[in-house]
Amino acid sequence: MTVERTLPTAEAHDLLDLVRDLIAKEVAPRASADESAKRFPREVFTLLGGSGLLGLPYPEEYGGGAQPYEVYLQVIEELAAGWLAVGLGLSVHTLSCFPVAAYGSADQRAELLPELLGGGS
Repeated sequence: MTVERTLPTAEAHDLLDLVRDLIAKEVAPRASADESAKRFPREVFTLLGGSGLLGLPYPEEYGGGAQPYEVYLQVIEELAAGWLAVGLGLSVHTLSCFPVAAYGSADQRAELLPELLGGGS
């Protein structure tokens, strides 16, 4: 069942469409097999990073999506509906980037955030 969402921009609507497409084609089809085999879906997180989804609430200058938190949360909900562990994993990853983004020096942000937000780490 698709939920009707209130989103602030056309870009946010496109982003949710992208997420739904990724879930249908790349995430949900492998969820059951990976869960049964107790495999971590590293390739899914690489895909999410390449799609710009690992850093949605962070500034573009560091590779983030500069999206409002409300949009980021809706992306998490969509991912969790397709595979709960992936939605949770994205949430934890995004939260783990916060200390560097909020409290890191300019040098630390410039050095660490682009790779973290792009999925390199």
